[in-house]
Amino acid sequence: TIPWDGGEPTPVTSDSATDWNPAWSPDGYIYFVSDRGGSMNLWRIAVDEQSGEPRGAPQPVTTPATFLAHPAFSADGQRVVYSSILIQQNIQRADVDPRTGAIEPDPTWVTTGSRRWSNPDPSPDGARVAFASTRDPEGDLYLAQSDGTGLRRVTGGSAIDLVPSWSPDGEWIAFFSNRSGEQDEWPIRPDGSGLRQLTHGGSGIVSWSPDGSRLAVYGLGRRPGGPAWGLEQSPFITNAGRSSAEQSLEVLPPRDSTLARFRPGAWSPDGAWLAGDIAVNDSGIVIYSLRSRTYERLTDFGQWPTWLPDSRRLLFVSGGKAFYIVDRVTKDVRKVFSVQRDVLGPPRLTRDGRAVYYSRRVTESDIWLAERR
Repeated sequence: TIPWDGGEPTPVTSDSATDWNPAWSPDGYIYFVSDRGGSMNLWRIAVDEQSGEPRGAPQPVTTPATFLAHPAFSADGQRVVYSSILIQQNIQRADVDPRTGAIEPDPTWVTTGSRRWSNPDPSPDGARVAFASTRDPEGDLYLAQSDGTGLRRVTGGSAIDLVPSWSPDGEWIAFFSNRSGEQDEWPIRPDGSGLRQLTHGGSGIVSWSPDGSRLAVYGLGRRPGGPAWGLEQSPFITNAGRSSAEQSLEVLPPRDSTLARFRPGAWSPDGAWLAGDIAVNDSGIVIYSLRSRTYERLTDFGQWPTWLPDSRRLLFVSGGKAFYIVDRVTKDVRKVFSVQRDVLGPPRLTRDGRAVYYSRRVTESDIWLAERR
């Protein structure tokens, strides 16, 4: 709370819970939305209106909502209106014409239900798909058959593990995790064995070279106990077979100001190019030539590119609403798939380019009116 005449704010809640959307009721309570009970639902706390100090602990208010937002009170304080929101995020698979890049209009669901999944990556043989459960509630890696059957968890514990990426031989899955205290890259075998730390000091998205010997990484590139290669995150190439202590990193050359945050995410099948985006939402697709060590911007929108088998065309997502294909030679761009209300996640193609996997978030919402008793 903040006094009307200014002055220092008074904290009403100060624990680790996420608290949103405060609304005063006429009888001196602040109602708010919080995840302190698990899902985002309605809570209230009594507050002294003169001092702004809380007069007790937060109390749950029972509502029939799995995710609640934006409460507001009637003038007499007897009724409260709010949004009840249902969010589902599952994995879809769609057939692709590798010649034209066209995506079929009727994809199939690989997962269903209320659990939220993200960042699917198909195995090199196309038989399995790896993906992550989001932080609500886990942040673990899972494997399933290409049709979603045989779901199995690969990682566990309290760490947040996200964005799995298969090695070309199918023997390893690289992912980034905070299990060391910082966000770094960790490879693991599909059966859950062989977990090891690959980078130190903070890193994110990775891309395997076609022969599986190297990984392109976006991060600080620091050795254990040593200084970072740079003050800011940079793209670099590391040896996939060495431990973090044994790494000899190849930092990619400096970029100009327009490409200052190039984030590599896809190594071309012919081994000649790295494709990525600018690490600012939807700011464009960039490629890097490993031969000439130069960068080229292909688009001024889009993110999360993935290569088609010809090493010339790239599929990417923009705005969470559409997939596009760009030709790295002609720079021609065309839309190949779109949605109206839902949100599309990063696409990942099978190695033969005949199928694409991605997450799709579906949000439904209703307005509820409740009587206070």
